Amino acid sequence: MKPIYTLLFFVFFAVAQKNTAQTTTVKSGVYITKEDFKNNRLTEETDCQNDKETFKKHDFFSKARFTVMRNGKKTTYLKKDIYAYRDCENSVFRFYNNQEYEIKEANTIYIYSVRQVIVAEDETDNNPLFYFSNGALGDIKKLSVANLKETFPNNKTFHKLLDAQFVAPNIVETYDAAHKTYEVNYLYKQSVE
Repeated sequence: MKPIYTLLFFVFFAVAQKNTAQTTTVKSGVYITKEDFKNNRLTEETDCQNDKETFKKHDFFSKARFTVMRNGKKTTYLKKDIYAYRDCENSVFRFYNNQEYEIKEANTIYIYSVRQVIVAEDETDNNPLFYFSNGALGDIKKLSVANLKETFPNNKTFHKLLDAQFVAPNIVETYDAAHKTYEVNYLYKQSVE
């Protein structure tokens, strides 16, 4: 009798998982302002799973314009007039100086990445480059100890923590799984407490 209960349990569990997966849909669209981003308020919102024609971006060669195709309707924005967009993979990209930067973490220090594909002989390197900004609207700079110190010039405790933690100055993009944040944000938080 016990094997039938075990089988029924697994059947009900599988059905529940399937129903849960179907109810969580990804929405894509445009964040006009940083407040829209912080409040998760999308413009040109599209349900990526159920809409006939999903949100698509057409952005090549760092153009100043950003075009959204949705339900056969074309809407064009100037990148300087919008904050970011979220794609159907649930990644969010901020526009800054006509470039797209993927937001990896929105904390005191925003962490971004940009994919850089380098083809050399028979090998392809697709490692991301990391950037940061001081808050949602700060200038985006290459993530390095020197740039962090320049951005936070009066926080000497932060400077000391950076120097102690990052002996190799180019390895600043470490994610701290124990604290569920990037290491630089954890150190910054420690420096202001």
